[in-house]
Amino acid sequence: MTNSPETLSLISTALELQEQHQAGSTRSHSKAHGQFFTPPSVAAFMASLLGVPPRNFRVLDPGTGSGILSAAVCDYVVRLKSPRVVHLELYETEPSVLPLLVECLERCKREMRRAGHTLTVELHVEDFILSAAPQAALFSGRPTGLFDAVIMNPPYFKIGKDSPYAKALAGVVHGQPNIYALFMALGADLLKPGGKLVAITPRSYCNGPYFREFRRWFFGCMSLEHVHLFGSRTDTFRHAKVLQESVVTLTRKGSQTKEISITTSAGQQLPARPQHRTLPADHVLDDRAGDMVLRIPEDPRDSDVITLVESWPFRFRDIGLRVSTGPVVAFRARPFLLSKMNGSTVPLLSVHNVRAFETRWPVDKGTKPTAFLVDPESEPLLLSSKNYVLLRRFTAKEEHRRLVASSLLRRDAVKPMVALENHLNYVYHAERELTEDECLGLTALFNSALLDRYFRAISGNTQVNATELRTMPLPALDKIARIGKKIQKLSAPSPREVGDLVLAELHVVPELAKYLEEYVR
Repeated sequence: MTNSPETLSLISTALELQEQHQAGSTRSHSKAHGQFFTPPSVAAFMASLLGVPPRNFRVLDPGTGSGILSAAVCDYVVRLKSPRVVHLELYETEPSVLPLLVECLERCKREMRRAGHTLTVELHVEDFILSAAPQAALFSGRPTGLFDAVIMNPPYFKIGKDSPYAKALAGVVHGQPNIYALFMALGADLLKPGGKLVAITPRSYCNGPYFREFRRWFFGCMSLEHVHLFGSRTDTFRHAKVLQESVVTLTRKGSQTKEISITTSAGQQLPARPQHRTLPADHVLDDRAGDMVLRIPEDPRDSDVITLVESWPFRFRDIGLRVSTGPVVAFRARPFLLSKMNGSTVPLLSVHNVRAFETRWPVDKGTKPTAFLVDPESEPLLLSSKNYVLLRRFTAKEEHRRLVASSLLRRDAVKPMVALENHLNYVYHAERELTEDECLGLTALFNSALLDRYFRAISGNTQVNATELRTMPLPALDKIARIGKKIQKLSAPSPREVGDLVLAELHVVPELAKYLEEYVR
């Protein structure tokens, strides 16, 4: 695939129209409608994943926007010598973008005709989910098979379980899913057997309970063929300030192939030949626990990380550990939040108090509260001051760590109780108090490059959810405690010293240890 000006002619037209629309639209409007337009080189790459089309090619582009993905398909077909008949079926409801989309499609028709091909278009000014769902086999009980291909950059925003969207596709959603998963599900359902679906979406559906039903349904009928990862979390949609990691996937309607291709690029400017490798399908799609989790290693050596971590025999519950979210929700507990300590308060800890290996309190954060008022109404929100491991639930976009953990030790407590805000997770033992060695060992393990690389492979989310932590493999608790014991013997240990100690205690082979050292800071 090349991205020369000639091959991007129709995409360039769509891009100009897209930029024209963005210039007249506010970022808040785009965010409210889940609109994040596709960069041109990404659109060209997505169209190329569809491969050489049949003589008669029916393509669905839901949530079309200014038409850049449809233009990319036409750009790809225009270069073919033998004639094709392409039928595009499009869905778009945004009034301000519709005239631009029509202009783009007229240009596509002219260029296709000039190159000896035929393009027909059916544009639906309707909501894709609500209008197309009744046609789907999910509801009708009969095969549909309307399209050879689906190409999409769907909107994304959370929807409630009672929303008309969730009700329309109740068979594949659970809890509060995101609208983009419904687009993927409905697009897959409308494909012919063997048809292909190319989508650029957030990576958040790859694991976690909210998308479990969707993953199990989707990968029950679709074969994952190709995954493209972007090294930068923000570059792909940098103008929209998107914090989610994005991923391009190619799936085919049918049973799962034995191998999956993975390509990577630093950001939205894709090279002509992105870095490529092939992995066994069961290294990427993991259904051992019934969750159908997608593990997508960015680097070939991350596959070795996955293999090592998943050789550990235990999960949290197996070794008596529990993880919970801090009980203090700031907007609900506002009357109890104070800026200074007094005789009726206890420390309040939030995400800014947790640094790698260190719990800092108090931290000067201007007007942010540092104390929590104790009274009969607020006491149920407090925890006894014991040994805990604290983990941030959210990481800022500029941070290189996904897992950030610190120890909160009883011996450092200033009050017999402590308040933890709900942007933190805390780890404790179900039947007794964690020892200091266990706390320090767990903190070192969570802060290690080993577990951080593993977590990145299984999760593209900026959140670190308690559910994900509970399912992570762990070594035996006595081995974790040995790490903590050795840390206590070090004098002012640096992150590198602790990282080396963790890798040595877990018997990580030198080649993998050298790779992980690149991520120690």
